[in-house]
Amino acid sequence: MIPSPKQHHRFCVVPLMRPSFGTTGWTLFTLLLLAIASSGCSISSQFQQKLKVQAHLSAARTAPVGSMTTDSGNKVTALNLDDIGLSESALSVGIRIHLDHGPLRFLIDRIETSSSSVGFFSGVVGGADLDPDDYGAEVDIVDYRILMAFPLTAAARGEEGILDTRLLAGLDMTAIRINLISTSLDPPDFAEFYELAPAPVLGLQSKLEIAPSWNLEGILTVLPLSEITGYDAKCIDGSIRIEWQADPQWNIFAGVRDHSIQLSRTADGRLIDLDLALELVEFGVIFRF
Repeated sequence: MIPSPKQHHRFCVVPLMRPSFGTTGWTLFTLLLLAIASSGCSISSQFQQKLKVQAHLSAARTAPVGSMTTDSGNKVTALNLDDIGLSESALSVGIRIHLDHGPLRFLIDRIETSSSSVGFFSGVVGGADLDPDDYGAEVDIVDYRILMAFPLTAAARGEEGILDTRLLAGLDMTAIRINLISTSLDPPDFAEFYELAPAPVLGLQSKLEIAPSWNLEGILTVLPLSEITGYDAKCIDGSIRIEWQADPQWNIFAGVRDHSIQLSRTADGRLIDLDLALELVEFGVIFRF
């Protein structure tokens, strides 16, 4: 039996580390981290070398927004998340860990959003050509950051002061998955896109004491090395929180965060442009150990 030409379409891009980033770019970024770390280590010898741990746990209302555009050469199709109902918000869990050693800080965090819906679509998505139909669609966006924070103000070095400001340097990794499957075609049309985008970032973390037991914190990270490395991505992450110290061992906080990423890819001779963002409102607790 000759198989039907209308078989499942599948498109999958899974780069664990894209060669387009360039060896030179990673070398420059590594040297930057080593240079700052060396100066930070010389500073830290003046302070008590006790490891302090903070765990930030939050319940977050998250929503993915944006679009994925595929250019097949003779047809351009924009898959807008809002048009097929994928921009609905959902509950998720946010996690951030601070490891403080003297004035140096290591920061690890993770946020995610996931949404599913059924909506009408036709056109090209990645390497697949999809006929008109109602499609079950899913999107997942997960972001990880691993950062080092270096003190810039007296308060960040453990001295008296109300403004704690730190320089951030590290790696941001955004995992994106989008898939669609037709609900009435036989056999069904199917398309999937997956991308893991690592991006070296620099930024600032600043916390201001606005009243006794009340703090305002902001974090901004950006991808600053695209011109040097040729890495075809833009990544901006900004957040702001207000914290109340209910007890010496724990705080309560509320805040908002926006993580946006833009990527351009070529696969199967097709140009793919991603312009996505993850928006969240969170409420949580900080525990100190």
